[in-house]
Amino acid sequence: MYAEKSEKNAKAFNCVQRGHQNIVENIPSFVGLFFPSALYRPQVATAAGLVRILGFVVYMRGYSSGDPQKRMQGAFGHFALLVNVGLSVEAAHAGHPVVEVIRVSAT
Repeated sequence: MYAEKSEKNAKAFNCVQRGHQNIVENIPSFVGLFFPSALYRPQVATAAGLVRILGFVVYMRGYSSGDPQKRMQGAFGHFALLVNVGLSVEAAHAGHPVVEVIRVSAT
C-alpha cells in the first residue's frame, strides 16, 4: 500500500496515499450525516457539504505537497461536518419524518 523508502518518490507517494486513505475513512461519517440533514434543511446542508468537500480538496493539496503539516489548512471542513451534526440533531429533536424512516430501516 505504501512505497518503500528506497524508491525515488516514496515520500510524495506515501503522502498522497495517506491523505487519500484519510479522506476515504471520513466519507461514511460525512455521507451519514449529510443525508438526514439534507432532507431536513437542504440549502444549509448543501452549503455545509460543499464547504466539507472544499476542506477535503485543500487538505489533500496540502498533504500531497510532501509536508504533512500543510494538511491542517483543510481543517475548516470539520466545521461544516459539525453543521451537519447539528442539523441531524435538530431533525431528530423536531421529530422530522426522515428520522422515522431511518429508525424503521435500522430495525
